[in-house]
Parts: sequence; C-alpha cells; structure tokens
Amino acid sequence: MKRLLTTLLLLLSFVLSSAKSQPAWLKDAVIYHIYPSTYMDSDGDGIGDLKGITSRLDYIRSCGFNCIWMSPCFASAWEDGGYDITDYYSVDPRFGTNDDLKALIGKAHAMGIKVLLDLVAGHTSDKHPWFKESCKAERNEYSDYYIWTVGKNYRKPGPKFVDNDHPRDGYYIRNFFEIQPALNYGYYNPKPNHHWEQGYDAEGPKAVRAELKKIIAYWCDMGADGFRVDMAQSLVKSDNKNRDGVRRLWNEIFEWYNAAYPENIMLSEWSNPEQSLSAGFNIDLLIHNGIGGKVYRPLVCETTDKMVPTDCYFNRAGRGQVRAAMEQYTDIYNTYRRLGGYASMPTNSHDIWRLSRMNRCTAEEQKVVITLFLTLPTPPIVYYGEEIGMRNLEYAPAKEGSVSSRNRSVCRTPMQWSTAKNAGFSTAAPEKLYLPVDNAPHFPNVAEQLTDPNSVLNYVTDLIALRKATPALGVEGEWRYVGDMDNPYPMIYARTLGEEQYVVVFNPADRTVSGSIAPMGKRAEWVFGNNRSLAKCKTNRAGHTFTMQPISVAIFKIGR
Repeated sequence: MKRLLTTLLLLLSFVLSSAKSQPAWLKDAVIYHIYPSTYMDSDGDGIGDLKGITSRLDYIRSCGFNCIWMSPCFASAWEDGGYDITDYYSVDPRFGTNDDLKALIGKAHAMGIKVLLDLVAGHTSDKHPWFKESCKAERNEYSDYYIWTVGKNYRKPGPKFVDNDHPRDGYYIRNFFEIQPALNYGYYNPKPNHHWEQGYDAEGPKAVRAELKKIIAYWCDMGADGFRVDMAQSLVKSDNKNRDGVRRLWNEIFEWYNAAYPENIMLSEWSNPEQSLSAGFNIDLLIHNGIGGKVYRPLVCETTDKMVPTDCYFNRAGRGQVRAAMEQYTDIYNTYRRLGGYASMPTNSHDIWRLSRMNRCTAEEQKVVITLFLTLPTPPIVYYGEEIGMRNLEYAPAKEGSVSSRNRSVCRTPMQWSTAKNAGFSTAAPEKLYLPVDNAPHFPNVAEQLTDPNSVLNYVTDLIALRKATPALGVEGEWRYVGDMDNPYPMIYARTLGEEQYVVVFNPADRTVSGSIAPMGKRAEWVFGNNRSLAKCKTNRAGHTFTMQPISVAIFKIGR
C-alpha cells in the first residue's frame, strides 16, 4: 500500500510539473554557450575570464543572442575542465571574483541578456572540503554527503567503487572520473544487504538536497537566470528505467524553485525529454548520446567517439539517411509539445566536435548545417565560435581531464576575434595560452567576417533576426517533416503558424538534387538561404518541386 501511494504521488507530481507555464522570455530565447577559459582573456594570463566575457556582451547582443550559458565558473581543482567543483559558492580565481560575476550579470541584464550558470549537481571534486571531511575515520556532518562502503578488505561491489588510501575504511562511488565522488542523494530502492545504500529519505540524502537548494538560491539571489544541470539524471542511484527516483527529487526541487524564482529556468543534460520535462526541467538538451543521439549523430556527427568515419547526413558526400532521425525527432517533438517544455538540440558543446571539421569546412557547408539548428521549433543553442565557423583543432593537446573516450580539447580552443596576436583572444605569450589558437593561414575571425556580407557570421545574424521576426519559425510554430524520407536529399520540413507557412529545404550534398512535397499553397517565395540562385521551386496542382544546387539551403514562404 505504501509503495502504491508513493507511485500515485509521483504520477501526480509529474502531471503538475508538466503543466507548469514557461517564463515568457523563454519563447524568444536564442542561447549562446560559452566555455569561459577560452572566450576572452582580459588580464593577459592566457586564460579567459569573466571580465573578458563582459567586454564582449555588445558583440553577443549584436549577433542576436539574448541569453548566455557559461560552462562552470565555480572554484575547481581543474582535473575535468571545471566539472570538479571545490567550492559551489565562489567563482574560481582564474575567472575573477563573485563581484565580477555579479557585474557581468548586471551589465547583461541591462542589455536584455539572460545569464545561465552550469550546475554540477551530481558530484564534487575529491579536493572539495566536504569530501575531505567525509574521508575522515570519525563521523562528522559530511560523512553521509557521499556514498561509502564499510571496509576495504573485500572485493569492491562494482566498477564505480574507487580504491583509495583515505583514513575512512571503505570504497566511495564515483559519478564520472575517480576524482569526482558522487554526492549522496540516496537509492531509489536500497537493498537491505547493501549497507551503503541509503534510502531517499535518509538523513544524508536529505542534507545533500537541502545543500543543493542553498547553492541554487545563492546564485539566483545574485541575479542568475537559471542553470544548465550537468548529468541531471545521475543523482539518485539504482534508479529504475523510468528514472522515478531522480524525477521525484527534481519535482521536489522545482516545487520550491518555481515558486521562489518563477522567471528562472533550468536546462538538463539528460537527452530524454519524456523523463526530464516531466521532472520539471524547462529544456532538455538533445545531445550526442541518449535519445538525442538518435537524431544528432546520424545528422551531424562525421565520426564516432573512436574517430571512425560515418555517413552523416550533413556531409558533402551525400550518403546520409533521414528516416530514422526524422521519425525519432517527430516523437521527441510530440513529447515536448505534450509536456509543455522544450527539447533543444545544441549545435555542439564543450563535449562534442565542432560543426566545421573533416568534410564540412567551407563557409557554405557551415551555413547549410547551422540553418538546421536555427529553424527547429525550440530555443536555439549555439556554441561559441560556431557563428563564425571555427574549426575543430585536432592538434589541440589534452587539457585538464579533457580525455575520456576522446580528446575534448579539440572543440574548446580560444575564440577567434581578429588576426591580431593569439587571434585577439589574449595578449599572453602563445606558450602561455590555455589552448592553442588556429594556425591556419586564413582562420575565421569576427573582425573580418563583420565586414564580409557573405560571411557565416552575417548569415547567422540575419537568420536569427528572421527567426525573431517570423513567429512561424520560432517555438510557437508547428513543425512537421514533409519531404520523402526514402529520398533523403533534399531534406524538407515545414514550419507553420496559423495562415503562415514556410518550408526549409536542405541539400548538403555536392550534387544537384530535387524533391517534391504535397501542395501547401499556390506559390512559393524564396525568403532566405545561402544563395537565392542555388534554390528553385516549381509549383503546380501536384505540389511543389524543389531543385537544389550543391551545398545549398533555402527557406520558402508558401502562399495560400
């Protein structure tokens, strides 16, 4: 009976969370993701900082972005690029001070820009004072902040338990790397013979949840507009396949959060909208793994994690397919429309390759692929440098834990502002830079692209402006795939709102292709694309036939 009551309460909380309204500003949000160590260095030490980001807010706004998300800027041991926190209440000295962050938020708000921080909720660094206290043999208030076995004289219960020489006689559980001990949010269904598995309502998990709320409140009270939550699904251990345990946790958090900060949002690194949005998140990130990976990888990734070439859709070779990806995206679209949040697919991130690499390096190829991310029916998320077509730097050295299944430094290199020293990122000696800058003779940079009407930067700026001026292309517009899934080139989907109808037509292949759709209106007018002359539409009673030249993309307005 108790388990049945718990299940019913969970179902009720999921329904209530999914019915919540979204902050009004979110429907117009265009989000810019910044890796602080490599965006802009204001003091010449070779590492980006908060004052550097503040100095570039005018540029960010000029592109059309009205929300920034920064990867972690909290105090860190820097063994995993900032995702190993040593103090949740302090900005890391490499970036500046808490006052610097407050000043950044204040200036951003004055310019109409929201600021999202990155919340690493599932683990800390093993250098964190909480963990150091937890490692002590004698019990203290932090003993149950982490998950420990008793005794080291028997076989470890599983691969996530870490060997150690700490005074405490037991193994602890890691959340990702061994230097990232998992915080103790409890177990969904603790096993009686597993003494280390505390229940959700045990004192340790309750204290950690209270601490999480304190962290969130601290930065929201400073002015932050919300968070992207790292590994959001990982908190409650031994959860069931529906993630009922972690959804219960986030429902509890959001009941408080939405009341205390109704205009703030949270993005989840989850890649399962059914679970994350019912947990209460405003946006789930469709990334290269999870359910999102069934869309992102076949469309965009040119290699697997092990660098094995793949036939992704957005590749000039033109050997990709769309059926599986579009059917999956249709399911995702229907899910988030039903639940009331969004499922946004970022261009890429600090964890995944840049769009410009291998067989996708020209400006026209970059325009074609980035159009996908800026015309989907969710708040767009653009990783810094993608607006100028920065390339993956395969020669970038591993840095601060960037290697897991691959070297993630290749997509974290400095922003390229100009042709000045270090691409305008820093005045430091090149050998002191956090990571090297692009050494190509003609690397993409902001200064040159601002004056080039055909640049990727001006294309992105114009497309963002079109999206904002055209409700059918925004989050309120409906989306449906209208092309022939078995004839994948070109790829065609419709965006509609009331009487307004648009179709977006893609041909990333290095050959001319044609595709037809059922009639939607009497005429089709080209309104945007990488070149008007590359895209043609013939309309008759049978429908619309689009002929797309190599490496082309176009948005057509369909008249009734």
